[in-house]
Amino acid sequence: MKWVGLTGGIATGKSTVARLIESHGHPVIDADAISHQLTRPAAEGYFQIVSHFGNQVLEPNGFLDRKKLAEIIFQNPDQKLKLENILHPLIQEQVKELKNKYILEEKKICFYDVPLLFEKKLQAQYDDVVTVWCQEEIRLRRLCQRNQLDRATALQRIRQQLPQSIKIAQSQYCIDNSGSEQSLIEIVRRFLVQYEKNCD
Repeated sequence: MKWVGLTGGIATGKSTVARLIESHGHPVIDADAISHQLTRPAAEGYFQIVSHFGNQVLEPNGFLDRKKLAEIIFQNPDQKLKLENILHPLIQEQVKELKNKYILEEKKICFYDVPLLFEKKLQAQYDDVVTVWCQEEIRLRRLCQRNQLDRATALQRIRQQLPQSIKIAQSQYCIDNSGSEQSLIEIVRRFLVQYEKNCD
């Protein structure tokens, strides 16, 4: 089975590409979705987070106050590292189980959706890496609209990540999402047809 890393910067449309890939019958493992499952009440990650950070990171209903937790780790790199050390091994365990499941099901290709693939220097773990990108001005506009941000704040968030040019240079495949959703549908379809051929 081909193990493919799928990545892309904030507001490039990576999640849309992941959904389109799934619609063609290929499994996509989502690191963020697994993280959310692990931090629901009664899940292992939830207990470890509350044990370390205390009840200050809980909402009155007992769920994690993700905004409060984000504030804490944003202000303190040591606490951010602690959170990563709690969640990363649990996420990797789940990913391994899912990957083995798809191998047993004889899937030809499996994609792993990892937002910070290059930032965390994970590219060597994959047979291939696919980066979703779009023109900077379009990306900026999309981020402002999606998150109700002013231009300066949106630009700051984009610049916290690696430049797209670096990711593109280190990827085996790139998907340009600068156009319409209709054009993206066709671009993803063509990519998958080509990639499936390469796997034969």
